[in-house]
Amino acid sequence: MKFNTSRIKPFIVALASIILFQTALSADTYKIVVLPFDKLNKEKNDELDTLVMGISDTLSGALSTVDGFIIIDAGRVKRHLLENAEFSMAIGSDGTKDMEKLRELAKDKLDSDYIISGSFQKIGGRIQLTAKFINVSSGKIIQGVSVNGKYPDEIFTLQEKLAREIMQKITGRSDDKGTPENDKIADYTQSTGNIDAYKNYIKGRTEQVKYDISDYPKAVEFYKKALKYDKKYALAWAGLSEVHALWGYQIKYANGDWEPYLKLAVEEGVKAVEFGPTLYQTHRALSMAYLNNSDFDKAQLHIDEAYRLNNRDAETLQIMAQLKNYGYKEMAVEGTESNKYIKLSLEYNPELIIAKWSLAHSYSTVGNNQMALKEYKEVLNINPKHAPSLHSIALIYYDLQDYNNCIIYALKTVEADSKTAHHHYTLGLAYYQLKDWEKSEIALNDAVTIDPDYVNAIITLGLVYYNKAEYPMAITLYQKVLKKDPNNLLANYNLGLAYYQQKNWNIAISTFQKTVQIDAKYTDAWYSMANCYWYMKQWEKAYNTYNKVLEIDPNNTEARKWRDDSFNKWKTGQ
Repeated sequence: MKFNTSRIKPFIVALASIILFQTALSADTYKIVVLPFDKLNKEKNDELDTLVMGISDTLSGALSTVDGFIIIDAGRVKRHLLENAEFSMAIGSDGTKDMEKLRELAKDKLDSDYIISGSFQKIGGRIQLTAKFINVSSGKIIQGVSVNGKYPDEIFTLQEKLAREIMQKITGRSDDKGTPENDKIADYTQSTGNIDAYKNYIKGRTEQVKYDISDYPKAVEFYKKALKYDKKYALAWAGLSEVHALWGYQIKYANGDWEPYLKLAVEEGVKAVEFGPTLYQTHRALSMAYLNNSDFDKAQLHIDEAYRLNNRDAETLQIMAQLKNYGYKEMAVEGTESNKYIKLSLEYNPELIIAKWSLAHSYSTVGNNQMALKEYKEVLNINPKHAPSLHSIALIYYDLQDYNNCIIYALKTVEADSKTAHHHYTLGLAYYQLKDWEKSEIALNDAVTIDPDYVNAIITLGLVYYNKAEYPMAITLYQKVLKKDPNNLLANYNLGLAYYQQKNWNIAISTFQKTVQIDAKYTDAWYSMANCYWYMKQWEKAYNTYNKVLEIDPNNTEARKWRDDSFNKWKTGQ
Protein backbone atom coordinates (compact mmCIF):
# COMPACT_ATOMS: atom_id res chain seq x y z
CA MET A 1 0.00 0.00 0.00
CA LYS A 2 1.31 3.39 -0.99
CA PHE A 3 -0.17 6.72 0.04
CA ASN A 4 -1.99 8.52 -2.76
CA THR A 5 -0.99 12.18 -3.09
CA SER A 6 -3.78 13.09 -5.53
CA ARG A 7 -5.63 14.92 -2.77
CA ILE A 8 -2.78 17.32 -2.22
CA LYS A 9 -3.97 20.52 -3.89
CA PRO A 10 -1.71 23.60 -3.81
CA PHE A 11 -3.63 26.83 -3.76
CA ILE A 12 -3.36 30.32 -5.12
CA VAL A 13 -3.68 33.09 -2.59
CA ALA A 14 -6.97 34.90 -3.03
CA LEU A 15 -6.52 38.03 -4.99
CA ALA A 16 -8.19 41.03 -3.55
CA SER A 17 -7.57 43.30 -4.83
CA ILE A 18 -15.49 54.96 -6.94
CA ILE A 19 -23.60 62.33 -6.89
CA LEU A 20 -25.56 62.19 -9.67
CA PHE A 21 -25.34 60.15 -12.83
CA GLN A 22 -25.01 61.41 -16.37
CA THR A 23 -26.52 58.73 -18.51
CA ALA A 24 -26.39 60.45 -21.86
CA LEU A 25 -24.60 63.28 -23.58
CA SER A 26 -26.61 66.46 -23.73
CA ALA A 27 -27.20 68.60 -26.77
CA ASP A 28 -24.62 71.06 -25.46
CA THR A 29 -21.90 68.44 -25.14
CA TYR A 30 -18.82 68.53 -27.36
CA LYS A 31 -16.65 65.40 -27.79
CA ILE A 32 -13.30 66.78 -28.89
CA VAL A 33 -10.03 65.35 -30.22
CA VAL A 34 -6.98 67.57 -29.78
CA LEU A 35 -4.43 66.49 -32.36
CA PRO A 36 -0.68 66.84 -31.83
CA PHE A 37 0.43 70.32 -32.84
CA ASP A 38 2.61 70.70 -35.94
CA LYS A 39 6.08 72.12 -35.35
CA LEU A 40 6.71 74.45 -38.27
CA ASN A 41 10.37 74.89 -37.34
CA LYS A 42 12.25 72.33 -39.39
CA GLU A 43 15.40 72.09 -37.26
CA LYS A 44 15.78 69.40 -34.61
CA ASN A 45 15.09 70.82 -31.15
CA ASP A 46 14.21 68.53 -28.23
CA GLU A 47 12.44 71.28 -26.30
CA LEU A 48 10.27 72.29 -29.23
CA ASP A 49 9.68 68.64 -30.11
CA THR A 50 8.17 68.19 -26.64
CA LEU A 51 5.61 70.87 -27.46
CA VAL A 52 4.18 68.73 -30.29
CA MET A 53 2.43 66.52 -27.75
CA GLY A 54 2.85 68.95 -24.85
CA ILE A 55 0.54 71.65 -26.21
CA SER A 56 -1.99 68.98 -27.16
CA ASP A 57 -1.85 67.50 -23.64
CA THR A 58 -2.15 70.89 -21.98
CA LEU A 59 -5.08 71.96 -24.14
CA SER A 60 -6.75 68.60 -23.50
CA GLY A 61 -6.32 69.03 -19.75
CA ALA A 62 -7.41 72.67 -19.73
CA LEU A 63 -10.45 72.16 -21.97
CA SER A 64 -11.55 69.13 -19.96
CA THR A 65 -12.41 71.55 -17.13
CA VAL A 66 -14.98 73.34 -19.32
CA ASP A 67 -18.58 72.40 -18.70
CA GLY A 68 -19.94 70.39 -21.64
CA PHE A 69 -16.51 69.50 -23.08
CA ILE A 70 -15.57 65.83 -23.27
CA ILE A 71 -11.96 65.60 -24.37
CA ILE A 72 -10.87 62.37 -25.97
CA ASP A 73 -8.03 61.07 -23.79
CA ALA A 74 -4.68 62.29 -25.10
CA GLY A 75 -3.09 58.88 -24.54
CA ARG A 76 -5.82 57.27 -26.58
CA VAL A 77 -5.24 59.76 -29.41
CA LYS A 78 -1.50 59.04 -29.32
CA ARG A 79 -2.04 55.29 -29.53
CA HIS A 80 -4.17 55.62 -32.64
CA LEU A 81 -1.81 58.09 -34.28
CA LEU A 82 1.19 55.88 -33.63
CA GLU A 83 -0.35 52.46 -34.23
CA ASN A 84 -2.94 53.06 -36.93
CA ALA A 85 -1.45 53.25 -40.41
CA GLU A 86 -4.46 55.16 -41.73
CA PHE A 87 -3.90 57.89 -39.14
CA SER A 88 -0.21 58.05 -39.97
CA MET A 89 -0.95 58.47 -43.67
CA ALA A 90 -3.58 61.12 -42.94
CA ILE A 91 -1.13 63.07 -40.78
CA GLY A 92 1.61 62.89 -43.42
CA SER A 93 5.35 62.74 -42.88
CA ASP A 94 5.83 66.33 -44.10
CA GLY A 95 3.44 67.83 -41.55
CA THR A 96 0.54 68.17 -43.97
CA LYS A 97 -2.81 66.71 -43.00
CA ASP A 98 -5.50 65.01 -44.99
CA MET A 99 -8.35 66.59 -43.00
CA GLU A 100 -11.05 64.65 -44.80
CA LYS A 101 -9.41 61.38 -43.86
CA LEU A 102 -8.74 62.59 -40.31
CA ARG A 103 -12.39 63.58 -39.96
CA GLU A 104 -13.45 60.12 -41.07
CA LEU A 105 -11.01 58.38 -38.73
CA ALA A 106 -11.82 60.65 -35.78
CA LYS A 107 -15.49 59.83 -36.10
CA ASP A 108 -14.96 56.11 -36.66
CA LYS A 109 -12.04 55.29 -34.35
CA LEU A 110 -12.39 57.95 -31.66
CA ASP A 111 -16.13 58.66 -31.73
CA SER A 112 -15.51 62.40 -31.71
CA ASP A 113 -17.66 65.33 -32.77
CA TYR A 114 -14.89 67.89 -33.24
CA ILE A 115 -11.19 68.10 -34.01
CA ILE A 116 -8.78 70.75 -32.79
CA SER A 117 -5.82 70.96 -35.14
CA GLY A 118 -2.98 73.37 -34.58
CA SER A 119 0.62 74.38 -35.16
CA PHE A 120 3.36 76.45 -33.57
CA GLN A 121 6.41 78.27 -34.82
CA LYS A 122 9.25 79.85 -32.92
CA ILE A 123 10.81 82.93 -34.53
CA GLY A 124 13.68 84.39 -32.59
CA GLY A 125 12.57 84.90 -29.00
CA ARG A 126 8.86 84.61 -29.77
CA ILE A 127 6.45 81.77 -30.49
CA GLN A 128 3.08 81.69 -32.25
CA LEU A 129 0.36 79.12 -31.52
CA THR A 130 -2.45 78.62 -34.01
CA ALA A 131 -5.48 76.35 -33.76
CA LYS A 132 -8.67 75.67 -35.69
CA PHE A 133 -11.82 73.87 -34.61
CA ILE A 134 -13.39 71.48 -37.11
CA ASN A 135 -16.85 69.90 -37.08
CA VAL A 136 -16.24 66.21 -37.81
CA SER A 137 -19.63 65.62 -39.45
CA SER A 138 -19.82 68.68 -41.68
CA GLY A 139 -16.15 69.55 -42.11
CA LYS A 140 -16.98 73.15 -41.24
CA ILE A 141 -14.01 75.05 -39.81
CA ILE A 142 -14.91 77.39 -36.99
CA GLN A 143 -12.87 80.57 -37.01
CA GLY A 144 -9.26 79.87 -36.16
CA VAL A 145 -7.42 81.16 -33.13
CA SER A 146 -3.88 82.51 -33.01
CA VAL A 147 -1.79 83.78 -30.08
CA ASN A 148 1.85 84.81 -29.85
CA GLY A 149 4.31 85.92 -27.20
CA LYS A 150 7.75 85.49 -25.70
CA TYR A 151 9.34 82.05 -25.57
CA PRO A 152 9.75 80.34 -23.19
CA ASP A 153 8.60 83.00 -20.69
CA GLU A 154 5.00 83.21 -21.91
CA ILE A 155 4.40 79.67 -23.19
CA PHE A 156 2.02 78.81 -20.35
CA THR A 157 0.16 82.11 -20.57
CA LEU A 158 -0.21 81.57 -24.31
CA GLN A 159 -1.65 78.08 -23.82
CA GLU A 160 -4.10 79.46 -21.29
CA LYS A 161 -5.14 82.20 -23.72
CA LEU A 162 -5.45 79.70 -26.57
CA ALA A 163 -7.65 77.41 -24.45
CA ARG A 164 -9.88 80.33 -23.38
CA GLU A 165 -10.32 81.58 -26.93
CA ILE A 166 -11.11 78.08 -28.20
CA MET A 167 -13.68 77.72 -25.46
CA GLN A 168 -15.22 81.07 -26.40
CA LYS A 169 -15.30 80.25 -30.13
CA ILE A 170 -17.00 76.89 -29.50
CA THR A 171 -19.51 77.89 -26.88
CA GLY A 172 -19.93 81.60 -27.40
CA ARG A 173 -19.30 82.07 -23.69
CA SER A 174 -17.05 84.82 -22.34
CA ASP A 175 -13.30 84.37 -22.42
CA ASP A 176 -12.79 87.01 -19.76
CA LYS A 177 -10.70 86.04 -16.80
CA GLY A 178 -12.51 85.77 -13.50
CA THR A 179 -15.33 83.49 -14.64
CA PRO A 180 -15.35 80.00 -13.04
CA GLU A 181 -14.48 78.21 -16.27
CA ASN A 182 -11.60 80.53 -17.08
CA ASP A 183 -10.31 80.25 -13.55
CA LYS A 184 -10.18 76.45 -14.01
CA ILE A 185 -8.35 76.82 -17.32
CA ALA A 186 -5.85 79.21 -15.72
CA ASP A 187 -5.31 76.92 -12.72
CA TYR A 188 -4.45 74.05 -15.04
CA THR A 189 -2.28 75.81 -17.62
CA GLN A 190 -0.48 77.90 -14.99
CA SER A 191 0.16 75.02 -12.57
CA THR A 192 3.85 75.47 -13.41
CA GLY A 193 5.85 78.29 -14.93
CA ASN A 194 8.90 76.17 -15.68
CA ILE A 195 9.30 74.74 -19.18
CA ASP A 196 11.60 71.92 -18.00
CA ALA A 197 9.17 70.88 -15.29
CA TYR A 198 6.38 70.90 -17.84
CA LYS A 199 8.40 68.88 -20.36
CA ASN A 200 9.15 66.13 -17.83
CA TYR A 201 5.58 66.07 -16.57
CA ILE A 202 4.32 65.39 -20.10
CA LYS A 203 6.80 62.52 -20.44
CA GLY A 204 5.77 61.08 -17.07
CA ARG A 205 2.09 61.20 -17.93
CA THR A 206 2.80 59.41 -21.22
CA GLU A 207 4.37 56.50 -19.34
CA GLN A 208 1.75 56.46 -16.58
CA VAL A 209 -1.32 56.00 -18.78
CA LYS A 210 0.08 52.76 -20.18
CA TYR A 211 -0.94 51.30 -16.80
CA ASP A 212 1.94 48.85 -17.02
CA ILE A 213 4.22 48.12 -14.07
CA SER A 214 7.24 48.03 -16.38
CA ASP A 215 6.62 51.68 -17.30
CA TYR A 216 6.01 52.98 -13.78
CA PRO A 217 9.72 53.49 -12.94
CA LYS A 218 10.09 55.70 -16.02
CA ALA A 219 6.99 57.69 -15.06
CA VAL A 220 8.35 58.22 -11.53
CA GLU A 221 11.70 59.34 -12.91
CA PHE A 222 10.12 61.97 -15.16
CA TYR A 223 7.78 63.25 -12.44
CA LYS A 224 10.66 63.58 -10.01
CA LYS A 225 12.66 65.48 -12.63
CA ALA A 226 9.70 67.81 -13.07
CA LEU A 227 9.65 68.47 -9.32
CA LYS A 228 13.36 69.27 -9.30
CA TYR A 229 12.54 72.21 -11.53
CA ASP A 230 9.33 73.15 -9.69
CA LYS A 231 8.80 71.78 -6.18
CA LYS A 232 5.21 73.07 -6.09
CA TYR A 233 4.10 71.57 -9.40
CA ALA A 234 0.75 70.10 -8.34
CA LEU A 235 0.21 67.99 -11.45
CA ALA A 236 3.62 66.33 -11.06
CA TRP A 237 2.84 65.54 -7.42
CA ALA A 238 -0.52 64.11 -8.55
CA GLY A 239 1.19 62.00 -11.19
CA LEU A 240 3.66 60.61 -8.65
CA SER A 241 0.83 59.82 -6.27
CA GLU A 242 -1.22 57.99 -8.91
CA VAL A 243 1.77 55.99 -10.15
CA HIS A 244 2.69 54.85 -6.64
CA ALA A 245 -0.96 54.05 -5.91
CA LEU A 246 -1.24 51.97 -9.09
CA TRP A 247 2.17 50.38 -8.59
CA GLY A 248 1.44 49.53 -4.97
CA TYR A 249 -1.91 48.02 -5.86
CA GLN A 250 -0.37 45.81 -8.54
CA ILE A 251 2.25 44.65 -6.05
CA LYS A 252 -0.48 44.07 -3.45
CA TYR A 253 -2.47 42.13 -6.02
CA ALA A 254 0.59 39.98 -6.67
CA ASN A 255 1.32 39.39 -2.95
CA GLY A 256 4.40 41.62 -2.80
CA ASP A 257 5.60 44.32 -0.39
CA TRP A 258 3.11 47.06 -1.30
CA GLU A 259 3.00 49.20 1.83
CA PRO A 260 5.95 51.55 1.03
CA TYR A 261 4.41 52.42 -2.34
CA LEU A 262 0.96 53.21 -0.97
CA LYS A 263 2.43 55.23 1.92
CA LEU A 264 4.29 57.34 -0.64
CA ALA A 265 1.12 57.67 -2.72
CA VAL A 266 -0.75 59.28 0.17
CA GLU A 267 2.12 61.63 1.04
CA GLU A 268 2.45 62.75 -2.58
CA GLY A 269 -1.31 63.09 -3.00
CA VAL A 270 -1.48 65.38 0.04
CA LYS A 271 1.24 67.54 -1.55
CA ALA A 272 -0.67 67.61 -4.84
CA VAL A 273 -3.85 68.88 -3.16
CA GLU A 274 -1.84 71.39 -1.11
CA PHE A 275 -0.34 72.95 -4.23
CA GLY A 276 -3.35 72.47 -6.53
CA PRO A 277 -6.56 72.50 -4.47
CA THR A 278 -8.71 73.54 -7.46
CA LEU A 279 -7.44 70.82 -9.83
CA TYR A 280 -9.57 67.71 -10.15
CA GLN A 281 -6.43 65.68 -10.95
CA THR A 282 -4.97 66.30 -7.48
CA HIS A 283 -8.09 65.18 -5.65
CA ARG A 284 -8.41 62.19 -7.96
CA ALA A 285 -4.84 61.17 -7.17
CA LEU A 286 -5.28 61.47 -3.42
CA SER A 287 -8.56 59.56 -3.58
CA MET A 288 -6.85 56.70 -5.43
CA ALA A 289 -4.07 56.66 -2.83
CA TYR A 290 -6.54 56.49 0.06
CA LEU A 291 -8.65 53.91 -1.78
CA ASN A 292 -5.76 51.51 -2.32
CA ASN A 293 -4.83 52.00 1.36
CA SER A 294 -8.42 50.98 2.24
CA ASP A 295 -9.14 54.40 3.78
CA PHE A 296 -12.52 54.61 2.09
CA ASP A 297 -13.96 57.65 3.88
CA LYS A 298 -11.06 59.90 2.86
CA ALA A 299 -11.06 58.39 -0.61
CA GLN A 300 -14.75 59.25 -1.01
CA LEU A 301 -14.19 62.81 0.26
CA HIS A 302 -11.59 63.57 -2.40
CA ILE A 303 -13.25 61.76 -5.29
CA ASP A 304 -16.42 63.75 -4.57
CA GLU A 305 -14.37 66.93 -4.92
CA ALA A 306 -12.73 65.68 -8.12
CA TYR A 307 -16.19 64.86 -9.48
CA ARG A 308 -17.48 68.31 -8.51
CA LEU A 309 -14.61 69.91 -10.42
CA ASN A 310 -14.99 67.62 -13.46
CA ASN A 311 -17.78 65.05 -13.74
CA ARG A 312 -16.73 63.93 -17.21
CA ASP A 313 -13.27 62.60 -16.39
CA ALA A 314 -13.15 58.87 -17.09
CA GLU A 315 -10.50 58.16 -14.46
CA THR A 316 -12.53 59.95 -11.79
CA LEU A 317 -15.62 57.95 -12.72
CA GLN A 318 -13.64 54.69 -12.51
CA ILE A 319 -12.68 55.49 -8.93
CA MET A 320 -16.29 56.44 -8.18
CA ALA A 321 -17.32 53.01 -9.45
CA GLN A 322 -14.72 51.27 -7.34
CA LEU A 323 -15.68 53.12 -4.18
CA LYS A 324 -19.32 52.15 -4.55
CA ASN A 325 -18.36 48.58 -3.82
CA TYR A 326 -14.72 48.02 -3.01
CA GLY A 327 -14.29 44.35 -3.79
CA TYR A 328 -15.63 44.71 -7.33
CA LYS A 329 -18.73 42.52 -6.92
CA GLU A 330 -21.36 45.11 -7.87
CA MET A 331 -19.43 46.64 -10.76
CA ALA A 332 -20.47 43.80 -13.06
CA VAL A 333 -24.10 43.83 -11.92
CA GLU A 334 -26.49 45.77 -14.15
CA GLY A 335 -28.37 48.57 -12.42
CA THR A 336 -26.00 49.09 -9.50
CA GLU A 337 -24.39 52.46 -8.86
CA SER A 338 -20.96 50.92 -9.37
CA ASN A 339 -21.98 49.52 -12.77
CA LYS A 340 -23.45 52.85 -13.87
CA TYR A 341 -20.24 54.69 -13.02
CA ILE A 342 -17.94 52.18 -14.73
CA LYS A 343 -20.10 52.26 -17.86
CA LEU A 344 -20.01 56.04 -17.89
CA SER A 345 -16.24 55.95 -17.45
CA LEU A 346 -15.91 53.69 -20.48
CA GLU A 347 -18.38 55.81 -22.46
CA TYR A 348 -16.06 58.78 -22.03
CA ASN A 349 -12.92 56.72 -22.64
CA PRO A 350 -13.53 53.23 -24.08
CA GLU A 351 -9.80 52.54 -23.97
CA LEU A 352 -9.15 53.44 -20.34
CA ILE A 353 -7.14 50.41 -19.28
CA ILE A 354 -7.76 50.75 -15.55
CA ALA A 355 -11.53 50.93 -16.11
CA LYS A 356 -11.63 47.94 -18.45
CA TRP A 357 -9.41 45.94 -16.09
CA SER A 358 -11.65 46.85 -13.15
CA LEU A 359 -14.74 45.68 -15.02
CA ALA A 360 -13.00 42.48 -16.09
CA HIS A 361 -11.87 41.83 -12.52
CA SER A 362 -15.45 42.36 -11.37
CA TYR A 363 -16.75 39.77 -13.83
CA SER A 364 -14.09 37.37 -12.61
CA THR A 365 -15.02 38.03 -8.97
CA VAL A 366 -18.66 37.05 -9.58
CA GLY A 367 -17.66 34.00 -11.62
CA ASN A 368 -18.57 35.27 -15.10
CA ASN A 369 -15.39 33.97 -16.72
CA GLN A 370 -16.62 34.47 -20.29
CA MET A 371 -17.16 38.23 -19.84
CA ALA A 372 -14.00 38.53 -17.75
CA LEU A 373 -11.90 36.98 -20.50
CA LYS A 374 -13.55 39.24 -23.09
CA GLU A 375 -12.72 42.42 -21.13
CA TYR A 376 -9.18 41.30 -20.20
CA LYS A 377 -8.43 40.49 -23.84
CA GLU A 378 -9.76 43.90 -24.89
CA VAL A 379 -7.21 45.42 -22.50
CA LEU A 380 -4.54 43.42 -24.32
CA ASN A 381 -5.72 44.91 -27.63
CA ILE A 382 -4.76 48.29 -26.14
CA ASN A 383 -1.59 47.12 -24.38
CA PRO A 384 -0.50 43.55 -25.24
CA LYS A 385 2.00 43.57 -22.37
CA HIS A 386 -0.40 44.57 -19.60
CA ALA A 387 0.80 42.15 -16.94
CA PRO A 388 -2.25 42.27 -14.60
CA SER A 389 -4.57 41.31 -17.47
CA LEU A 390 -2.26 38.59 -18.77
CA HIS A 391 -1.95 37.15 -15.27
CA SER A 392 -5.69 37.35 -14.63
CA ILE A 393 -6.37 35.42 -17.84
CA ALA A 394 -3.84 32.80 -16.76
CA LEU A 395 -5.60 32.44 -13.40
CA ILE A 396 -9.01 32.02 -15.04
CA TYR A 397 -7.68 29.25 -17.27
CA TYR A 398 -6.08 27.65 -14.20
CA ASP A 399 -9.42 27.66 -12.38
CA LEU A 400 -11.04 26.15 -15.49
CA GLN A 401 -8.34 23.45 -15.40
CA ASP A 402 -7.22 24.53 -18.87
CA TYR A 403 -3.57 24.32 -17.91
CA ASN A 404 -2.17 24.61 -21.44
CA ASN A 405 -3.82 28.00 -21.98
CA CYS A 406 -2.85 28.97 -18.45
CA ILE A 407 0.79 28.32 -19.34
CA ILE A 408 0.51 30.35 -22.57
CA TYR A 409 -0.68 33.43 -20.66
CA ALA A 410 1.55 32.83 -17.64
CA LEU A 411 4.58 32.81 -19.95
CA LYS A 412 3.39 36.09 -21.49
CA THR A 413 2.92 37.49 -17.98
CA VAL A 414 6.46 36.57 -16.97
CA GLU A 415 7.76 38.10 -20.19
CA ALA A 416 5.87 41.33 -19.43
CA ASP A 417 6.86 41.42 -15.76
CA SER A 418 9.58 39.00 -14.69
CA LYS A 419 10.18 40.67 -11.31
CA THR A 420 6.93 39.58 -9.64
CA ALA A 421 7.19 36.27 -7.80
CA HIS A 422 3.48 35.50 -8.10
CA HIS A 423 3.69 35.39 -11.88
CA HIS A 424 6.35 32.67 -11.78
CA TYR A 425 4.32 30.85 -9.10
CA THR A 426 1.25 30.67 -11.34
CA LEU A 427 3.40 29.31 -14.17
CA GLY A 428 4.90 26.74 -11.82
CA LEU A 429 1.45 25.65 -10.61
CA ALA A 430 0.25 25.06 -14.16
CA TYR A 431 3.29 22.96 -15.01
CA TYR A 432 2.76 21.08 -11.73
CA GLN A 433 -0.80 20.17 -12.72
CA LEU A 434 0.52 18.79 -16.01
CA LYS A 435 3.16 16.83 -14.04
CA ASP A 436 5.95 18.60 -15.89
CA TRP A 437 8.17 18.52 -12.82
CA GLU A 438 11.26 20.00 -14.46
CA LYS A 439 9.57 23.13 -15.79
CA SER A 440 7.54 23.49 -12.61
CA GLU A 441 10.75 23.35 -10.60
CA ILE A 442 12.36 26.09 -12.70
CA ALA A 443 9.37 28.42 -12.44
CA LEU A 444 8.89 27.87 -8.70
CA ASN A 445 12.60 28.35 -8.04
CA ASP A 446 12.35 31.66 -9.91
CA ALA A 447 9.46 32.67 -7.63
CA VAL A 448 11.41 31.76 -4.49
CA THR A 449 14.55 33.52 -5.77
CA ILE A 450 12.54 36.73 -6.12
CA ASP A 451 10.76 36.22 -2.79
CA PRO A 452 12.62 33.81 -0.49
CA ASP A 453 9.72 33.91 2.00
CA TYR A 454 6.99 33.04 -0.51
CA VAL A 455 5.40 30.23 1.52
CA ASN A 456 3.03 28.85 -1.12
CA ALA A 457 5.79 28.74 -3.73
CA ILE A 458 8.12 26.96 -1.29
CA ILE A 459 5.46 24.40 -0.35
CA THR A 460 4.59 23.71 -3.99
CA LEU A 461 8.29 23.40 -4.86
CA GLY A 462 8.52 20.85 -2.07
CA LEU A 463 5.69 18.92 -3.73
CA VAL A 464 7.65 18.94 -6.99
CA TYR A 465 10.66 17.40 -5.25
CA TYR A 466 8.32 14.96 -3.51
CA ASN A 467 6.96 13.82 -6.87
CA LYS A 468 10.51 13.50 -8.18
CA ALA A 469 11.27 11.31 -5.15
CA GLU A 470 13.85 13.87 -3.98
CA TYR A 471 12.62 13.64 -0.41
CA PRO A 472 15.58 15.28 1.37
CA MET A 473 15.08 18.40 -0.79
CA ALA A 474 11.37 18.43 0.01
CA ILE A 475 12.10 18.02 3.73
CA THR A 476 14.53 20.96 3.69
CA LEU A 477 11.94 23.23 2.11
CA TYR A 478 9.13 22.25 4.49
CA GLN A 479 11.43 22.73 7.48
CA LYS A 480 12.25 26.21 6.16
CA VAL A 481 8.57 27.12 6.19
CA LEU A 482 8.01 25.61 9.64
CA LYS A 483 10.95 27.49 11.12
CA LYS A 484 9.02 30.72 10.51
CA ASP A 485 5.51 29.31 10.80
CA PRO A 486 5.40 26.19 13.01
CA ASN A 487 1.63 25.86 12.63
CA ASN A 488 1.54 25.85 8.85
CA LEU A 489 -0.87 23.03 8.10
CA LEU A 490 0.32 22.11 4.61
CA ALA A 491 4.00 22.29 5.51
CA ASN A 492 3.48 19.95 8.46
CA TYR A 493 1.41 17.51 6.47
CA ASN A 494 3.72 17.46 3.46
CA LEU A 495 6.75 17.04 5.73
CA GLY A 496 5.09 13.98 7.20
CA LEU A 497 4.52 12.62 3.69
CA ALA A 498 8.21 13.00 2.84
CA TYR A 499 9.24 11.08 5.98
CA TYR A 500 6.52 8.55 5.16
CA GLN A 501 8.06 7.90 1.74
CA GLN A 502 11.46 7.43 3.40
CA LYS A 503 9.80 4.86 5.71
CA ASN A 504 10.83 6.96 8.66
CA TRP A 505 7.63 5.97 10.41
CA ASN A 506 8.14 7.42 13.87
CA ILE A 507 9.08 10.90 12.67
CA ALA A 508 6.27 10.75 10.12
CA ILE A 509 3.79 9.88 12.88
CA SER A 510 4.93 12.74 15.13
CA THR A 511 4.61 15.13 12.19
CA PHE A 512 1.11 13.92 11.37
CA GLN A 513 0.20 14.26 15.05
CA LYS A 514 1.30 17.89 14.89
CA THR A 515 -0.86 18.31 11.78
CA VAL A 516 -4.03 17.05 13.46
CA GLN A 517 -3.31 19.24 16.48
CA ILE A 518 -3.63 22.16 14.06
CA ASP A 519 -6.71 20.71 12.32
CA ALA A 520 -8.37 17.83 14.14
CA LYS A 521 -10.54 16.97 11.11
CA TYR A 522 -7.71 16.70 8.59
CA THR A 523 -8.56 13.19 7.41
CA ASP A 524 -5.56 12.83 5.11
CA ALA A 525 -3.21 13.29 8.07
CA TRP A 526 -5.12 10.78 10.18
CA TYR A 527 -5.14 8.30 7.30
CA SER A 528 -1.41 8.68 6.68
CA MET A 529 -0.72 8.23 10.38
CA ALA A 530 -2.78 5.04 10.39
CA ASN A 531 -0.79 3.80 7.40
CA CYS A 532 2.44 4.34 9.36
CA TYR A 533 1.11 2.21 12.23
CA TRP A 534 0.02 -0.43 9.72
CA TYR A 535 3.50 -0.65 8.22
CA MET A 536 4.98 -0.84 11.73
CA LYS A 537 2.55 -3.74 12.44
CA GLN A 538 1.08 -1.84 15.38
CA TRP A 539 -2.33 -3.20 14.55
CA GLU A 540 -4.28 -1.82 17.51
CA LYS A 541 -3.04 1.74 16.91
CA ALA A 542 -3.64 1.35 13.18
CA TYR A 543 -7.21 0.13 13.87
CA ASN A 544 -7.98 3.01 16.23
CA THR A 545 -6.51 5.60 13.87
CA TYR A 546 -8.43 4.28 10.84
CA ASN A 547 -11.53 4.52 13.03
CA LYS A 548 -10.68 8.17 13.62
CA VAL A 549 -10.74 8.69 9.86
CA LEU A 550 -14.15 7.04 9.64
CA GLU A 551 -15.54 9.20 12.45
CA ILE A 552 -14.78 12.22 10.28
CA ASP A 553 -15.50 10.60 6.91
CA PRO A 554 -17.80 7.56 7.25
CA ASN A 555 -17.75 6.96 3.48
CA ASN A 556 -13.99 6.54 3.23
CA THR A 557 -13.84 3.04 1.76
CA GLU A 558 -10.03 2.81 1.86
CA ALA A 559 -9.92 3.61 5.57
CA ARG A 560 -12.68 1.05 6.20
CA LYS A 561 -10.79 -1.63 4.23
CA TRP A 562 -7.52 -1.15 6.10
CA ARG A 563 -9.26 -0.73 9.43
CA ASP A 564 -10.83 -4.16 9.02
CA ASP A 565 -7.50 -5.58 7.90
CA SER A 566 -5.79 -4.12 10.98
CA PHE A 567 -8.52 -5.52 13.24
CA ASN A 568 -8.10 -9.01 11.82
CA LYS A 569 -4.34 -8.92 12.20
CA TRP A 570 -4.68 -7.55 15.73
CA LYS A 571 -7.11 -10.25 16.85
CA THR A 572 -5.22 -13.08 15.16
CA GLY A 573 -1.89 -11.91 16.55
CA GLN A 574 -0.20 -11.61 13.17
